[in-house]
Amino acid sequence: MKYLAIICAATLGLATTAQAQGACTPEAIQTKSGEVSVALQTIGAKDPDRVQVLSGEIEELMTAIQSGADISTVCTFFDEVIAEAAS
Repeated sequence: MKYLAIICAATLGLATTAQAQGACTPEAIQTKSGEVSVALQTIGAKDPDRVQVLSGEIEELMTAIQSGADISTVCTFFDEVIAEAAS
């Protein structure tokens, strides 16, 4: 499960950076990453192609974060994926 590996790597890579951010803390990212993993499995059961798109978006987001983008975008994106799975 490629997307699970991406989420785990993202969580580890962002933990230090997130410490200086407000509501998007390392703990929040860790919690949300677990929820996103489950959400991607739910989405994948309905639409495997959508999971591929989301996985690509996660990779792009991680690249942006490494280039200095705001870490809160991770929490926002994870919230969107979780909400999509719930709908």
